[in-house]
Amino acid sequence: MAFITRDNFEVCSNTLQATALDVTRLAASSLPPDLAFHRSVDQSLAHDLDSLSTRVLGLANRIIQLSSKDNAANFGRLEDEEDVVDEFSRNIVDAMEGMLERTDGALDEFLGRKKPPAVQAPSTLPDSHHNSEAKTRALPRGRLEPTITHASHLPKPQLRFRYLRPNTDESPYIPVALIAHKWCAKVPLGYIFEDNSSRSEESIQNEEDEEEEKKRRILHPYYYEVMHPTYPAHIFDPPSNPVRPSSLDASPSRSYTFVANSKDFLSFANTLSSVQELAVDLEHHSYRSYRGFLALMQISTRQEDFIIDLLAPDIREGLRQRKGKSPSETADEKMANEAGEIIARVFADPSVVKVFHGADSDIVWLQQDFNIFVVGLFDTFHASKILEFPKHSLAKLLETYCDFVPDKRYQLADWRIRPLPIEMLTYAQSDTHFLLYIYDRLRLALVDKAISQFPSDSSPGSTPTITDSRTDPYTLIRDVLARSARTALRLYEVEAYDALGGSGSGGWDTLARKWNKVALTASGGFDYNSSEGNGTTSVLVAVYRAVHRWREDVAREEDESTRYVLPTHHLFLIAERPPSSASDLVSLFDRAGGGSGVVPPVLRRRMGELVSAVKSAIDSVAVILKRSTELEAAETATGKVSVDISATVQHTRSNEIVEVISTDIESRLWSMPASSSSVASHSVLFSSAQAKASVLRETSAYTAAHSTLLGNTSRIIAPRFLKPAMMPNTAVRFRDIAERIHRALVIAPVVSLPTAVSTVETTISNSTLEPSSVVPSDSGRSTPPCEPVSQIEIPFVPQHQRQSHLSLQAYAPMEDDTIVVVGQAGARQRKRKREKNRGMTSQLRSGSGATVGDQEAGVGAFDYSTVPNLLDEVSERDRTNENDRGKKKPRQISRPAMQSNIRAGPRDQREVKSGNKTHAFK
Repeated sequence: MAFITRDNFEVCSNTLQATALDVTRLAASSLPPDLAFHRSVDQSLAHDLDSLSTRVLGLANRIIQLSSKDNAANFGRLEDEEDVVDEFSRNIVDAMEGMLERTDGALDEFLGRKKPPAVQAPSTLPDSHHNSEAKTRALPRGRLEPTITHASHLPKPQLRFRYLRPNTDESPYIPVALIAHKWCAKVPLGYIFEDNSSRSEESIQNEEDEEEEKKRRILHPYYYEVMHPTYPAHIFDPPSNPVRPSSLDASPSRSYTFVANSKDFLSFANTLSSVQELAVDLEHHSYRSYRGFLALMQISTRQEDFIIDLLAPDIREGLRQRKGKSPSETADEKMANEAGEIIARVFADPSVVKVFHGADSDIVWLQQDFNIFVVGLFDTFHASKILEFPKHSLAKLLETYCDFVPDKRYQLADWRIRPLPIEMLTYAQSDTHFLLYIYDRLRLALVDKAISQFPSDSSPGSTPTITDSRTDPYTLIRDVLARSARTALRLYEVEAYDALGGSGSGGWDTLARKWNKVALTASGGFDYNSSEGNGTTSVLVAVYRAVHRWREDVAREEDESTRYVLPTHHLFLIAERPPSSASDLVSLFDRAGGGSGVVPPVLRRRMGELVSAVKSAIDSVAVILKRSTELEAAETATGKVSVDISATVQHTRSNEIVEVISTDIESRLWSMPASSSSVASHSVLFSSAQAKASVLRETSAYTAAHSTLLGNTSRIIAPRFLKPAMMPNTAVRFRDIAERIHRALVIAPVVSLPTAVSTVETTISNSTLEPSSVVPSDSGRSTPPCEPVSQIEIPFVPQHQRQSHLSLQAYAPMEDDTIVVVGQAGARQRKRKREKNRGMTSQLRSGSGATVGDQEAGVGAFDYSTVPNLLDEVSERDRTNENDRGKKKPRQISRPAMQSNIRAGPRDQREVKSGNKTHAFK
């Protein structure tokens, strides 16, 4: 094998390019287009093609790996044709571009175009306040050992706790009823003091709403102290040259004190009582506990680091501030209780600055486990936000200011392990070891930024005074303290399980939204009575909620996290593929079934309970769908028995005229009738209303059985046998839709009914009504059932149904607009109109003259049918005069088409000649 040198490089390059070009041409021209057919016919050809494809893919993967040797993790592996097509840009184009760029750079350096700098700059800039050489550590890679992330063999340490809140206790957290003493109080415990300054815009800039703020003011025992802080002067006086602590490596050069007994705990508490600043961090465990608990506390002063074991029963019980604690029986318990009171007082003392980073969870955990509240908080996270750093994590601050890269893999380690490995202790110490130094550097940066934005004559070392914010160099520090105060006001809340709505951080609706399972959410448009398909969606949702509830109950009972009982992705897998037996459930956890291959231990012990819960959910949906089908069948049968509206419309026309005139028409589309007699037996809009009334009984009578807007609404209304937890309140939803429709409707204007029109209409109605519909009055004359009102609403009547009130017909015959008459019926229609007009004129002349005379003597009758309506759709054809329709239009002589100045050819030469042309219809 010849090596490529400078002398033969050009020859090798030309040979390589020519060979690649020949192979490409051969592959493009020699292979038939129906290669798949030849593969199916010739097995040897298929075998050779597969072998060649495997070889080509292997060579391509090898070339990609060599071309991107320094960045191979960003490129995938080509396995088949789909990978070549879909990942061509990422795996091949990007790799080639990177290789060509490195080649250009190497050639420029080889040819002397690119020269190294005269002075080599270090990889990281040294600290200007530190003379020693900066030391950095490479970011560790890879995963931790499984025994570090989850020590499954460990017994539960919470079993040794002397107090543990029951998981089934969902009573709200009220600190005033729990703590025995309020340290450093300005307002006594149990009192609420409010003034105008507590509601200033600066103090509530991050509050959610008024109710949330009111809740904090009532429940938080240190609300007044947090909102009216008395910060020490040294917080506004950062050192001009902060001293960076000693660096940490695999073997810490600066020793720490591990506190695991009552004696060391009391000594540590006495040390804290004499400091002005301290850095605090906590390690929490939540995987093998339902509510979670604190496992470690790290506190650093300017001189020493402390790591407190919070799993020790005496230390944990001593830190817990609670009324009615049992008296100390041993010396260790007495020392632990005394140390706990000192620490609680230090955390509530505003003169001692507590430096946290991202204290939102830490504040809540201290309240949950120990009823300890923090006053005088400085959160470095808020400082990095105000300084507009690109990243705000503690790891980024450590790397920026201390040249230290923490091993963040231990952030999710199992902190129940005892004894702790040296790597975990180093990580825990690093969280607070540099935090006070970062606190000093951030304050200097805040002062410098404030001075650059708002020039001031004040020096950073002067004592702060109440000045204008535009000239205050400490205004940004005050902003950080104000934001930190809002964080210190966070309260621990006991989350109750919402089976109906699925709300809360762990609710079924919240979980479905987080995983983008829209069909399983509360607002996903699902209805248990949906008639779509065969109820598959109903089964999915019912199984999902049943399994979610089972997981929640088992987690509370076993004191395990819901993730440990049943991982979330397995929860959705079971909902999508409901198992019918224990073997089916186990198969879902196989890798072939989409699982991880491991059945959770709790599920392995209680597999039968989960299968029973799934079956119960499926059976409940089956019962609901069966009864809904029966209701639909009964509704259909009732609709067949009901009288057809087209057959009875002639008998009810006279009654409809009386009801339109004499009944007070309401402005709503659906009204609440007083009795079922006002509900029609059948209508085009509402289908069978009597069947609905018989089923719903006490439900709203304005709900239609079927509509184009809402579909089959009979399934939306919850029958009596539906469980409230499984059926949303759709009656309110339908009522809201009805209100929206009412607001969108435009009712015709209300006009006064003339007296003459009322007289004529009453006369017409009395002459056409049946005797049973006329009610005799006291005076002996017959009157309609209801007297006409003075103001009525005139509904919109289509133009083809309108008639003059002078006509003696009770109701004009309805013309069906949907029937299209084919043919020339214009002459017949005009003849019928002339005969009709002639008959109406003769009837009016032979009729009673008294009525006409009274009408002429009285107020002139107004014919509403002759007035055009805005809703009428009048076309241009209807606007044409009837006399003009009979006139013959001048014949339009068609001329041959002209193109430029050349006349078209004869017609017999322009038409297509075909033997299939027929002249049967002209």
